[in-house]
Amino acid sequence: MKGGIFLKNKALKILLIFLLAFTVITIAVIFTNVDFSNPTKLEEYVNTKLEKANVKGASIAIIKDNKIEKTINYGYANEKLEVNDETLFQIAPLSKVVTATAVMKLVEDGLINLDENVNNYLPFKLINPKYPKKAITIRMLLNHTSSIKDNWNVLDELYTIKKGGGDSDITLEQFAKGYLKEGGEWYSKEKNFTKNKPGEKFEYSNVGYGLLGYIVENVTKMPFEKYVKETIFKPLKMRKTEWLHQNIETDNIASPYEYGKEIPQYSFPTYPAGALKTNILDFAKFLTSMSIEETETNILQAETIGEMLKPQLNKGKQALGWSYSTLDELYLKKLNNGKIIGHSGSNPGFFSLGLYNREKGNGLIIFMNKEVEREVSSINLYMMIKRLVKEANL
Repeated sequence: MKGGIFLKNKALKILLIFLLAFTVITIAVIFTNVDFSNPTKLEEYVNTKLEKANVKGASIAIIKDNKIEKTINYGYANEKLEVNDETLFQIAPLSKVVTATAVMKLVEDGLINLDENVNNYLPFKLINPKYPKKAITIRMLLNHTSSIKDNWNVLDELYTIKKGGGDSDITLEQFAKGYLKEGGEWYSKEKNFTKNKPGEKFEYSNVGYGLLGYIVENVTKMPFEKYVKETIFKPLKMRKTEWLHQNIETDNIASPYEYGKEIPQYSFPTYPAGALKTNILDFAKFLTSMSIEETETNILQAETIGEMLKPQLNKGKQALGWSYSTLDELYLKKLNNGKIIGHSGSNPGFFSLGLYNREKGNGLIIFMNKEVEREVSSINLYMMIKRLVKEANL
């Protein structure tokens, strides 16, 4: 009996020693990789956090009363060029809010109906094969309830990184038909569609936004990138913003970096879902075009913006393109006052964040040429974003 107690006590001591050692090591790792200093000057605070997070370059804009109050640029766009206000970044899934705006412009013009079957705007029949009698609508594509699934076994292979970068040679039409039409090159009944009925459940879909880009082309009879340039970029004087690498006329563009290594400037067939290239000056013009005040810079009418920003589902936090849960996703739920629309984005070598409070006219834009990776040093970035949100008075 005593021997049993002795063995139990010995095992307990070993366990406590192990837990203590694990705790010490964890604390050491955190303090080695995280900067806990709190400089008063915002620029110094941001720079220390970015440096500790091993970010190559970043560009930040704080918007107050619908005007840029402050910009902060850090590090390098590539191995030679320092980041400045006009440095272009590929802004990953943040691109979707622009694509959604292009669709809403067609809704406003009476060329698209949000609740009509997408087949009214396609030259081929699209259904979820598990629910052939349930229509997929434009609204479902915009709010991520279409039941169209991202099959990453396909999508990863279609990034142009392995081919040396550049634009994809697969058109929006070719991809839409190849992925969503039965018998297509990348079609899969099981892998390309969820088990949920269309309109039933939120499931984020990059393919859905690629399809929206193709629908815009089919309705307007114009290339998607050209339609967006004519109806959004030119009216807002977003002179440097482009969708395609082939249209960029400057060397002032940030290269993507993965784990400190530069990778090629890339794209993918579903480029309306995440391949917009812009800078903080141009994107601030787009962000403030969502202003609650009607001005000449509003791309959409107030009624259209209201419909676009109406909470749809996902516990009332998902609108059409925009989200009310962006801060929640960044572990900053306490800062979410329910009035901040936004979207974040993360792709190989890039991270972007756009937040806007329409009532205040205040916003925040962050572009980086480093993805927020699952590593301890990323804690620095969450700390930085928290400070910047407060500084922007969102």
